[in-house]
Amino acid sequence: MQHGKQWMVVVLIIAGLQLSACTQKSDTPGKIEPANGTAVVTAGAAELFDTGKKKSKKKDSVPLAEIAPGYMRAPYLQGLSQDSVVVAWMASDHGQPAIDYGVTLEYGQTVLASVDGDDRRVATLRGLTPGTRYYYRVRAGDRILAEGTQYSFETDAGPTDRSFNFFVTGDIGDDDGRQKFTAEAILEANSRPELGILCGDIVYSDGLSRHYDQRLMRPWKDLLCTIPVWPALGNHDWKSPPEDNWEQEWYLPNNEHYYSFNYANAHFIALDTRDGDLYEPAEQVRWLEQDLAANVGADWIFVYYHHPGITCTYKKDNDAVINNFLPLFDRYRVDVVFTGHAHTYERLYPIYHGVPVNKEQDPHYTDPAGTIYIVSGAGGKYKKGKPTTYCGPTAFFRDETLLWTQVFVDGPTSTIRTWESKNGDLIDEVVVTKTKLTLTTSR
Repeated sequence: MQHGKQWMVVVLIIAGLQLSACTQKSDTPGKIEPANGTAVVTAGAAELFDTGKKKSKKKDSVPLAEIAPGYMRAPYLQGLSQDSVVVAWMASDHGQPAIDYGVTLEYGQTVLASVDGDDRRVATLRGLTPGTRYYYRVRAGDRILAEGTQYSFETDAGPTDRSFNFFVTGDIGDDDGRQKFTAEAILEANSRPELGILCGDIVYSDGLSRHYDQRLMRPWKDLLCTIPVWPALGNHDWKSPPEDNWEQEWYLPNNEHYYSFNYANAHFIALDTRDGDLYEPAEQVRWLEQDLAANVGADWIFVYYHHPGITCTYKKDNDAVINNFLPLFDRYRVDVVFTGHAHTYERLYPIYHGVPVNKEQDPHYTDPAGTIYIVSGAGGKYKKGKPTTYCGPTAFFRDETLLWTQVFVDGPTSTIRTWESKNGDLIDEVVVTKTKLTLTTSR
């Protein structure tokens, strides 16, 4: 894959859904007709997100359950920006795949999708207006596969948007079904997140493509069609070759292992800690420093990956993370780092040069001298019988609880709240205010 500033689109497997009132059968699929007589634009994701590498057409060894005849994967969103988004789904229906979209349910614009692999359909919607809600529906010829108010998204308003929120969770796709409680809690939040970041171990136990439906896409179907997510690899995602599994299920910026993107007045960076020893360590660290140096003007910098460096959970400290990442986070003033791996919740005091600082300010920090590190690794699993301890840097923890984290950015202040997935109880809240922040007006 070629490195660069272009992005790739994610194709997720979302199958096994129940047929709803907005999913209809038709007779023989026909040629697509433009919505409301508007012009049809032919556009595939590969045109916008050119990676220099063609996706494998390899099928899963286990057949996917169909949502309806000829319709196997429900639509989901990826690569959301100020003026574009990608919609992907899976269908064997031979009708021309297409997306109708617009600012109302009258739609008004149509884009034809490309076929990526055997049954994967991908369409890029371009020329969108920043900070605007759009509705979309998926078609195969004249047959409507998915439509309704739930199929919508809001474009990024850009760096002048100083008020938004996103969710964080990790260690999600287990086979016991508890991840559905986290998805439901996110969707039912008083302020619904605009995007989500996933801190690795997306699908247990070995990251195989054939497990994505049951363990992630089916229980998260209502979330993924309206909230774009950006995942990072975990050690369980590495138990099967990523090129045959991870890269089949996700299309991501850069090389799909470490990448960055902007949303509103914030810069996000995803890294790959592989099995705790870092993927492409020299190249990744060099890329990280270049990316941080190029984005020092961002109001907020959030970094996420799987393995925590310093931790008082039942997991051990990770020297590769501590020695390679933390000095760069110190140098470039990274605000918050999110990880998973430990199936619990842990928040450290701000860390600078490996030691906690500003402890007296907890949990309301003004211009903290270090980076705040948070483990939010209980989106689908939680650990019993291995308690976290107050070993020095730990400001707060909660064990044996299914949970997720929500970050509210409001100009120079970020409020980070962690919620229990099943009952919605507030577990932890920390506030960071930057008094010396010069708010971004352009990027």
